[in-house]
Amino acid sequence: MMNTNIVSSANVVEFPRSCSFCDSRENVQFFAGLMLCGSCQENIKITNPGMFEANDQIEQKAQD
Repeated sequence: MMNTNIVSSANVVEFPRSCSFCDSRENVQFFAGLMLCGSCQENIKITNPGMFEANDQIEQKAQD
């Protein structure tokens, strides 16, 4: 039996997802509760020094 439901864009999740700030689709990752590209992640880190310091220390210990 043929499916007669119409698919709308509201039902479709696009991958890779776009950055929540700039809509870029390059290197998008979940960061600080948002989907952000690498550029926006770096901008947040630069403009908020120390905000992610504890996380950076944990990541560094995990790599050592």
